Amino acid sequence: MSFNRRLIYYFFGLSIGCLLVFFITNQKNTRFNYLPYDRVIGDFKKKSWEFDESFNNYDTINFLANTKILFSESIIGKDSCSMYKLTKKDDLKSYQMFAYNCGEKVYFKNLSFSSD
Repeated sequence: MSFNRRLIYYFFGLSIGCLLVFFITNQKNTRFNYLPYDRVIGDFKKKSWEFDESFNNYDTINFLANTKILFSESIIGKDSCSMYKLTKKDDLKSYQMFAYNCGEKVYFKNLSFSSD
């Protein structure tokens, strides 16, 4: 069997395998959280949330959608609760807050905003 024919068989089998993996993981609604940002946000979503009084009049339902974590300004693994600095930019404002990731809860504190 020539090399070209083997290469065609290889790519045919590879494409069928990729399609199977795609459909199986798509049906199970699987998330691949390999990056540090995705793992932290996934951990936040598994736990219960508690907000301080600075979050009054702020939509807290979908606020993690466009949030970025500043790992350089976060304190991770020092105490029982890791502290993450979160930033979010909307159309008109830029928000900053701190998230304390503890055992069973995530505490969101010190929401501040600035106009762009």
